[in-house]
Amino acid sequence: MSARVPKEGDAAFLAALYLSARPDLGALPVPRSVIEGIARYQQAQQRLAYAHAWPGAEEWILEDGEGPLGRLVLDRGADALRVVDLAVAPRARRRGHARTLLRALQDEAADSGRALTLRVRLDNAPARRLYAGLGFVALSSDGTKQEPQQELRWSASPAGLPQNE
Repeated sequence: MSARVPKEGDAAFLAALYLSARPDLGALPVPRSVIEGIARYQQAQQRLAYAHAWPGAEEWILEDGEGPLGRLVLDRGADALRVVDLAVAPRARRRGHARTLLRALQDEAADSGRALTLRVRLDNAPARRLYAGLGFVALSSDGTKQEPQQELRWSASPAGLPQNE
């Protein structure tokens, strides 16, 4: 697996990848063209939100010998590496690509004394199993509202605390 910066020719792959990660959109009882339009709008809004929240984030296209297989948006913050977004195309899921990538990011985080953080949708059981198997722990919420996502953290130090605390 390798990674490269996105190029103009990746738009169709990225649109299909976004839609593949949103089964809720595919289930709408409307024509496919409407679903694709909604997905394009939401994908554009997602990009704007990421640029606002993590202005220094890097975007990478993940590839194997068959072509693009995923997308990573990563923010290398001072205190933590942040997986802003990680999506793997259906053809490449459950083949170890995300695990390999996350282990490399864990190594980078450990070498730099930072934690590795991300959010996962509560309805994404395969991703939650992957993250738990890699040692990510859930951060507690304030309990005031039910979130559709959960914040996770990994650290090389005991109890999931950053090494410098």
